[in-house]
Amino acid sequence: MSIEIFAGAKPLVRSAPPNWGEISPVDRPAPVVRFALVDRWVSFPADQFTRWEHAIGEPELLTIKTGKEEIVIEGRELSEIRAALDLGRLCELRVNFPRPTGARPGPQVRRITIETA
Repeated sequence: MSIEIFAGAKPLVRSAPPNWGEISPVDRPAPVVRFALVDRWVSFPADQFTRWEHAIGEPELLTIKTGKEEIVIEGRELSEIRAALDLGRLCELRVNFPRPTGARPGPQVRRITIETA
Protein backbone atom coordinates (compact mmCIF):
# COMPACT_ATOMS: atom_id res chain seq x y z
CA MET A 1 0.00 0.00 0.00
CA SER A 2 1.33 3.42 -0.92
CA ILE A 3 0.63 6.64 0.90
CA GLU A 4 0.38 9.96 -0.91
CA ILE A 5 1.86 12.75 1.17
CA PHE A 6 -0.25 15.47 -0.48
CA ALA A 7 -3.15 13.54 -1.96
CA GLY A 8 -5.08 15.61 -4.49
CA ALA A 9 -2.86 18.67 -4.05
CA LYS A 10 -2.31 21.00 -6.96
CA PRO A 11 1.16 21.03 -8.51
CA LEU A 12 3.54 23.60 -7.03
CA VAL A 13 4.52 25.00 -10.42
CA ARG A 14 1.99 26.18 -12.99
CA SER A 15 2.48 25.07 -16.54
CA ALA A 16 3.99 27.77 -18.72
CA PRO A 17 1.55 29.85 -20.78
CA PRO A 18 1.60 29.25 -24.52
CA ASN A 19 4.14 31.42 -26.33
CA TRP A 20 1.66 32.13 -29.15
CA GLY A 21 -1.00 33.84 -27.01
CA GLU A 22 -3.45 33.40 -24.16
CA ILE A 23 -6.51 31.28 -23.51
CA SER A 24 -9.14 31.85 -20.85
CA PRO A 25 -9.79 29.46 -17.96
CA VAL A 26 -12.06 26.50 -18.72
CA ASP A 27 -15.06 27.96 -16.91
CA ARG A 28 -14.91 31.46 -18.48
CA PRO A 29 -15.33 32.17 -22.19
CA ALA A 30 -13.23 35.00 -23.65
CA PRO A 31 -15.38 38.08 -24.30
CA VAL A 32 -12.68 39.76 -26.43
CA VAL A 33 -9.92 38.41 -28.70
CA ARG A 34 -6.73 40.50 -29.15
CA PHE A 35 -4.41 40.16 -32.12
CA ALA A 36 -0.83 41.43 -31.83
CA LEU A 37 0.23 42.85 -35.19
CA VAL A 38 3.67 44.24 -36.01
CA ASP A 39 2.70 47.84 -35.27
CA ARG A 40 -0.44 47.64 -33.13
CA TRP A 41 -2.91 45.54 -31.13
CA VAL A 42 -6.41 44.95 -32.52
CA SER A 43 -9.27 43.64 -30.36
CA PHE A 44 -12.59 42.17 -31.46
CA PRO A 45 -15.58 41.18 -29.36
CA ALA A 46 -15.59 37.38 -29.65
CA ASP A 47 -19.25 37.35 -30.66
CA GLN A 48 -18.36 39.25 -33.88
CA PHE A 49 -16.67 36.17 -35.36
CA THR A 50 -19.07 34.69 -37.88
CA ARG A 51 -16.95 31.76 -39.09
CA TRP A 52 -13.42 30.41 -39.29
CA GLU A 53 -11.72 28.03 -41.65
CA HIS A 54 -8.53 26.05 -41.08
CA ALA A 55 -6.73 25.11 -44.31
CA ILE A 56 -4.04 22.46 -43.88
CA GLY A 57 -0.94 22.82 -46.02
CA GLU A 58 2.40 24.57 -46.01
CA PRO A 59 1.83 27.07 -44.57
CA GLU A 60 -1.41 26.36 -42.72
CA LEU A 61 -3.97 29.16 -42.88
CA LEU A 62 -6.61 29.94 -40.28
CA THR A 63 -9.08 32.48 -41.68
CA ILE A 64 -11.53 34.18 -39.31
CA LYS A 65 -14.40 36.25 -40.69
CA THR A 66 -16.29 39.07 -39.01
CA GLY A 67 -19.00 41.24 -40.53
CA LYS A 68 -16.54 43.66 -42.13
CA GLU A 69 -13.07 42.14 -41.77
CA GLU A 70 -11.08 39.00 -42.41
CA ILE A 71 -8.27 37.90 -40.10
CA VAL A 72 -5.71 35.54 -41.62
CA ILE A 73 -3.26 33.61 -39.45
CA GLU A 74 -0.40 31.90 -41.25
CA GLY A 75 1.79 29.28 -39.61
CA ARG A 76 2.11 25.63 -38.62
CA GLU A 77 0.31 23.36 -36.16
CA LEU A 78 -2.59 25.81 -35.80
CA SER A 79 -5.10 23.23 -34.56
CA GLU A 80 -4.63 24.26 -30.91
CA ILE A 81 -5.57 27.85 -31.83
CA ARG A 82 -8.58 26.62 -33.82
CA ALA A 83 -9.69 24.53 -30.83
CA ALA A 84 -9.44 27.60 -28.55
CA LEU A 85 -11.68 29.45 -31.03
CA ASP A 86 -14.13 26.53 -31.12
CA LEU A 87 -14.38 26.56 -27.32
CA GLY A 88 -14.63 30.36 -27.10
CA ARG A 89 -11.42 30.54 -25.04
CA LEU A 90 -9.00 32.40 -27.34
CA CYS A 91 -8.04 35.68 -25.60
CA GLU A 92 -4.91 36.76 -27.44
CA LEU A 93 -2.86 35.70 -30.45
CA ARG A 94 0.65 36.86 -31.33
CA VAL A 95 3.43 35.95 -33.75
CA ASN A 96 6.00 33.55 -32.29
CA PHE A 97 7.96 32.52 -35.39
CA PRO A 98 10.81 31.84 -35.89
CA ARG A 99 11.13 29.86 -32.73
CA PRO A 100 14.47 29.51 -30.99
CA THR A 101 15.82 25.98 -31.04
CA GLY A 102 14.66 23.88 -28.14
CA ALA A 103 11.41 25.82 -27.74
CA ARG A 104 8.21 24.15 -26.65
CA PRO A 105 6.14 22.31 -29.26
CA GLY A 106 2.86 23.79 -30.40
CA PRO A 107 1.52 26.36 -32.83
CA GLN A 108 3.94 28.49 -34.82
CA VAL A 109 2.33 31.75 -35.88
CA ARG A 110 4.32 33.39 -38.71
CA ARG A 111 2.01 36.20 -39.65
CA ILE A 112 -1.33 37.77 -38.72
CA THR A 113 -3.11 40.08 -41.15
CA ILE A 114 -6.43 41.91 -40.90
CA GLU A 115 -8.09 42.97 -44.13
CA THR A 116 -11.35 44.73 -44.89
CA ALA A 117 -13.75 42.33 -46.59
